[in-house]
Amino acid sequence: MKIKNFSTEIFAGINNREYQFEDGLNILLGDNEAGKSTVINAIYASLFISPQLKLNTTEGKEFKARFLPYPDGDFAEAELEFEAETETYKFYKKWSNSNYQGFLELPDGRRIEKSGKIKEYKNQIFPYGKSTYNNIVFSSQQDIKTTLKRISAEENPELIDTINSFLRRAVMELDGISIDKFRSKIDNQLEELTKKWNLKADAVSNSSRGVNNPYKVGTGEIYDAYIDREQLRARIKQAEVNERQYEELGLEIKKLKQKEAQIIAEIKELSEIESEINQRAAVELEIDSLAEKTKKMKQVAQKWPKLKAELQKLEQKQETKSAKLAELKAEIERAEKLKKEQEIKSRLAEIRTAEKKLAELKELKAEISATPEQVEKLEAYKNKIAAAKASLKAAKLKAKLNFSAAESIKISAGVEGEKTVAEGEIIEADGYLRIKTEELDIEIESAEIDFKSLKKEFEENQQKFEELKTVMKVKDLAQARKKLQELAELKRKIEANRDKIKELLAGEKIEALEADLSELTGLESARETELVRKEIDSLTSELAELNTEIKLKETKIEEFKADYQSLEALKDELQQKEKKIETLQQRLEELASLPEEYDTTAEFISDLKAKREKREEINQNLREKTAKQQQLENSLPEASTREMEAEFKELEQKLAKLKKQAQNLLQIKEVFEEKLEEMDQNSFQPLVDSFSRNLEVLTAGKYQAGMIDSDFSIKIKSAESRELPGKFELLSYGTYDAAALALRFAIFDNLFQDYGGFIILDDCLVNFDPERRKNAVRLIQEYQKKYQIIYTTCDPERAAEFEANIIKV
Repeated sequence: MKIKNFSTEIFAGINNREYQFEDGLNILLGDNEAGKSTVINAIYASLFISPQLKLNTTEGKEFKARFLPYPDGDFAEAELEFEAETETYKFYKKWSNSNYQGFLELPDGRRIEKSGKIKEYKNQIFPYGKSTYNNIVFSSQQDIKTTLKRISAEENPELIDTINSFLRRAVMELDGISIDKFRSKIDNQLEELTKKWNLKADAVSNSSRGVNNPYKVGTGEIYDAYIDREQLRARIKQAEVNERQYEELGLEIKKLKQKEAQIIAEIKELSEIESEINQRAAVELEIDSLAEKTKKMKQVAQKWPKLKAELQKLEQKQETKSAKLAELKAEIERAEKLKKEQEIKSRLAEIRTAEKKLAELKELKAEISATPEQVEKLEAYKNKIAAAKASLKAAKLKAKLNFSAAESIKISAGVEGEKTVAEGEIIEADGYLRIKTEELDIEIESAEIDFKSLKKEFEENQQKFEELKTVMKVKDLAQARKKLQELAELKRKIEANRDKIKELLAGEKIEALEADLSELTGLESARETELVRKEIDSLTSELAELNTEIKLKETKIEEFKADYQSLEALKDELQQKEKKIETLQQRLEELASLPEEYDTTAEFISDLKAKREKREEINQNLREKTAKQQQLENSLPEASTREMEAEFKELEQKLAKLKKQAQNLLQIKEVFEEKLEEMDQNSFQPLVDSFSRNLEVLTAGKYQAGMIDSDFSIKIKSAESRELPGKFELLSYGTYDAAALALRFAIFDNLFQDYGGFIILDDCLVNFDPERRKNAVRLIQEYQKKYQIIYTTCDPERAAEFEANIIKV
């Protein structure tokens, strides 16, 4: 297999790329990060990764992270054309977790889209599985150490089994005979003997497929001998039964021949007039057909003139209703204008009312002298008065006037005015008390407060409070607050009226509305729009029904014209068909009459057909019974019962001999497998030879392979036969890379030499010194004659060392 072409619209960081590959060596040349590795990954994905990305799997997650375009691409796409056994195939894949697509195009151009069918074709095209290609064909030089770990039987049994089985086929020969051929020969002989036979149970493998239901094909000799014996046993028993059946069939055949002779005579009599009866049937059928057509034509001839008259009346009615509809539409247009006139009048009236209300509200607003600031001040004065009173109350004074010679006793308590009290009265005062008579004047102040200052503050605030009430024209703070609320309500109403006027104007000016109203004045009266619309709807519905009826009648007339062109042509054709019927009826009189036992020609024809079928049935039955009689006669055994019993004994001996032969082959197979297991230890020798030869070329004879164990442990020895450790990482970079490349070519060559193929080499000569690189170039050139090689490098000088198809990336 080899790659011919690769193209992609978008894959990871590359897009709109197409590359042609040739036989031999192809070099992908490009700078670092140019997309060489991406191209290789895309080729691998095209062959082995399903287009449906399952993001709950490791492969799906890794593919999305590595190859879907960054940052938010949701698909990748590639097409790979390749050649296998001179036939060209093409893979197309669009990877996505939802909108995925993929197909395999076959050499004949057919496209296979079902994944199961594609897998079947892949198994035919590719000699090995996905893991083998991943670890051998696509593995990079840098990852060869990881690759060698992966091909251990523990980590990757598929690949090691592939290599083991291949090498075993190639090298393990027994006395010059291929082991596989020898094993196949034993297996084939056993299969030829025991197919469909259970040797251990000594019985048919499937109990339901014995002598009564034997296999036709795919059976072994033991099964065949067993069936032959049992069939002979059955034939001996069947012989007597066959003889008795032979006699019974003879009697049945005689009766059938008598019935056949009778019905043949009846058929002969009817056949003499069959031709004319058939003609009569045809003429009758034609007459019936013409009668049906003339009947239809007469109906059309009657309907046609009526349809035309009805159509004319309908068209006149349509014209009248259309005119009425136009009048109604004009009336509704008038009604709508009148309605608009009324709406404008109403709007103007509402606007003027709102403007009047607005003016009234503005006047009321102007009459209210209260402001929020005044109410705040009024409240502040009141609070200060209350605070002063509270301070005075804190220094409460109490006195009692027990005796006084004065006639009049006056007191001043707190901030209150002067008042007269009686002798013996208890006096209470807030912070200050003054008692005055004609002879006495006593002032008492609380030592806890500054009464004079408090009184001054109280009087000043009391004065301001009273003055502000006078300005605001209120009797107290509650009335002031009420006025403030009334002011706010007036402002709200003013704003609401302004909004109402603006809404009524709807962006227009009063002058424009008045102008529109002037244009609409003087219109002729009209009914209510709804009333007119109902009449229009009713009339429109009537017109629609009229139009439908007119259309139906027009269509019917057009059908008549399509069938008969014109009414005159129809009448001419009708006259011709009636004459044709008269001619056919005359023809009936000339034909043979129908026998009395039949009511119609169809009954005659049906009965004759039934008699012929009955005759055929009898004849068929007679042939079958005659054939069965002959078969029974032929099946009667020619040999005697004694001869058949002797043959039965011979078959029993043959069956026993075949069973013994099968048992002997089983013993031979067991011994062979034991010997084969003993020889299996040398299965890696061809790989050792290839590896050693490649290593000698790469190291100019300095190193060669020592051995490769069954667990794929590799030992290397120098030209002095000194064995080196099997762990590559302990070698020098140059020797390590040489050994890795030598082993990889050896494995690839042993696996693919019978199939051909391609191998991917990254820049595998980086750690080679000039001499080893020269040897490596020679080794690659040698392998490119047998296989297609795709070599990636970023160094133009390294690419120039080869004669190859240079592909710039």
